[in-house]
Amino acid sequence: MQTTESGTSWIKRIVVAADGSPASVRGLEQVADLAPRIGAKVTVVFVRHLATGTLMAPSMTAAVSAEALDDQEAEVRRDVTRILGGTGAAWEFAVRAGSPGEEIVQLADETSADLLVVGSNRHSSLHNLVLGSTAAYLATHSRPPVLVMRPREASSTVEAPAEVTGGMRS
Repeated sequence: MQTTESGTSWIKRIVVAADGSPASVRGLEQVADLAPRIGAKVTVVFVRHLATGTLMAPSMTAAVSAEALDDQEAEVRRDVTRILGGTGAAWEFAVRAGSPGEEIVQLADETSADLLVVGSNRHSSLHNLVLGSTAAYLATHSRPPVLVMRPREASSTVEAPAEVTGGMRS
């Protein structure tokens, strides 16, 4: 195990899924605080994914979809650089294309991640039933434990605790 100033840490590699959402940004902020203290290397992953509705709308051109994804990726890169850039933590930015859950699990496996951090914005049960939840997919398919971050409540001064779920594939 790696020994640090604050003790022993089993977390050497952290994968953070980033999509620009408030919950995702909160996950980045938490990792920016944790990683330098324990000496963990961070890989931030952005997955270029076309929503199901986009694929079903023939009037939407591929160029418009690609441009929207380019804009979203640029915004996420700016967030990552702003949040992790001055921390002293070693980090890298990866871009994948495909199903977010599958791509994030694959990257976590490839990097031998010890912890996976993902934001989860509260959606309706219907939304999760129809489109699925990336956080739920990761919790059931990921080898490392998954830390699920919620966005801060605007009206609350008390931070909601993060959810930690373990996930060993069978």
